[in-house]
Formats: sequence, C-alpha cells, structure tokens
Amino acid sequence: MFEKDGNMQVTQDADGTIRIVEKSMPQDLLNVKIGHISFDDEQKRGGGMFTPPLVLGFIVSASEVQSFMKDHNIGRQPRLINQVVNPSTVVSGELNNVTLSQALDYTQKTMRGLWVYKECPGDKKNKRIVDFSFFQYW
Repeated sequence: MFEKDGNMQVTQDADGTIRIVEKSMPQDLLNVKIGHISFDDEQKRGGGMFTPPLVLGFIVSASEVQSFMKDHNIGRQPRLINQVVNPSTVVSGELNNVTLSQALDYTQKTMRGLWVYKECPGDKKNKRIVDFSFFQYW
C-alpha cells in the first residue's frame, strides 16, 4: 500500500510488530526515556487500566514525558473517552527505563490493537500539537 510513497517506511521488528512511520515525522517525543511506570500502582489508586484512552493518558502523564513536552513547547490534543470498555483486559506490570514508544508497545501487546501517533502544526500557545490514539480489536 505504501510502496510508491517514498515518505513512508514499513518495517517489522523481530517480535513481529509492524511499524509504519512517516519519515518526516519527528521521533524526539517517542524516544523520551521514562524511568519507571507502574500500571499496578495506578490500578490500585483507581486509575482504571482497562481502557486504551486511560492507559495512554497514564503513560503520557509520566513526568519525563510531560517535562519534555513543556520544554519543547508541545501541546496535546484533547481526547474524549468514548470507547467500549472490556474490564477483563487490564494492562498490568511495571516498566523501567523505557522509551515512550516502548511503553506504548507494551500496552498494545496487552490490549490487542494498534497505537497511532500523529503530529500537527502548533497554535498560538504550542509549537506543535500531538495526538495519541489506540485502536483495539477483539
């Protein structure tokens, strides 16, 4: 499908993960290192690690990600949580010293689906605006 589009790169990781990346898309935010993230601790606090928007929001709220976004004047598009909930699919465990991209990959393996990162030109307040989506399949 992307064969004739020279700006698109399709690769497959050793674990079978397929990545479709627009070559001109900045990767700096996706490469931010997160020191520690615990889905279990968030679940105990009532964070609900069973819907993709909540899990994505939790990951992106990591202090390292938030600091990077603030330092680089990156805004995030507001998101409505309007997705079917499957409480039997809960993201659990802990991650240490992973990139934002790796944390999103971890979620994808539990929730069975794909995550999408897109970036738009900024507005008066931000240099650029980012959006994260997760499309779950059953």
